[in-house]
Amino acid sequence: MITPRPGYEKTVENLGFGFHQEYWLENAYYIFSAEEIAEIEKASRECYQMYCDAVETCLYDDKKLDRLHIPPLLRNSIRQSWEDDDLSLYGRFDFAFVNGIPKLLEFNADTPTSLIEAAVIQWQWKQDLFPQADQFNYLHEALVQSWKDIHQVYKCENYVFASISDCLEDNATLAYIISTAVEAGLSVSETDIRNVEHFGNALYLQENIPIDCMFKLYPWETMFEEDQEGCMTPMCWIEPLWKSLMSNKAMLSVLYEMFPDSPYILPAYSEPGHLKSYCKKPIFSREGANIELIRNGLVLESTGGEYGKEGHVYQELVDIPSFQCRYPALGSWIIGGAPCGMGIRETASRITHNMSNFVPHIIL
Repeated sequence: MITPRPGYEKTVENLGFGFHQEYWLENAYYIFSAEEIAEIEKASRECYQMYCDAVETCLYDDKKLDRLHIPPLLRNSIRQSWEDDDLSLYGRFDFAFVNGIPKLLEFNADTPTSLIEAAVIQWQWKQDLFPQADQFNYLHEALVQSWKDIHQVYKCENYVFASISDCLEDNATLAYIISTAVEAGLSVSETDIRNVEHFGNALYLQENIPIDCMFKLYPWETMFEEDQEGCMTPMCWIEPLWKSLMSNKAMLSVLYEMFPDSPYILPAYSEPGHLKSYCKKPIFSREGANIELIRNGLVLESTGGEYGKEGHVYQELVDIPSFQCRYPALGSWIIGGAPCGMGIRETASRITHNMSNFVPHIIL
């Protein structure tokens, strides 16, 4: 435990973190060794490569794409996106850290949040309180460099950034991502994604301004439901279409089939099968909704929500170590295909959800 900085609320608000109330508390932090951070980096790098290998396998296997609920109309466009090596900006692995080994819980590959708090807020906290300590955090520099790399390939005159404007967390996340693009020298525009219009074979901003490249903080699976043909327009998408496979939780069972001996991959199946203790999670879901934790056939914990119509994946239950009755999930960030930072969320529940606290860390 630690005493919060005096007036920290105003400090973090000045950094663009307007939704900190009851989320960022500054009353605790985690300490890691350099060896533990090296293992988290290694796990992140290997898990990303395994996901890439799994995408390559699934893309050309219609039975696996059926299992992932990828609409047939979009499959060729997704394959083309992969074959064209369309560029990705970011993603976040969620790990349970058990006996020094990161165990993969899921990959937030398409619309991960908790970015500004990981990249900026916890770094400023460290600089104020532990200036001599280190932190697994070069997220900001990696984001700026990744935008430069993206622009070097795409060379778009304007990059459109879109989200749902009345969501405070998404707004703050998008504003921070836009700031890194501007720092990289990109010309940017911001819009509510509901204002994007689809005519013919292109997408437009209002006033008939065509879109060449759009970063969207909006899930691919939702876009697939709303306008499949719009998703196939010939433009640069960030995240790219092939990320729709990585963000799918059914990939957890594919990973286990392909890499059953990896120390980072938990057994996962399309049905519970022989598992007596498991986490049942929807193929598509957000913020810990519609999760059931089953131990020896009994419900340990569960959450409500609106997800699950496409089906579920059943992942072996992992006992996350608790600290003062709080359960941490490690969020390891991938920027431009490489691990570059970590944020931790914890809660009194074993299920990380939208009310879980963000807790900073240092390396000693």
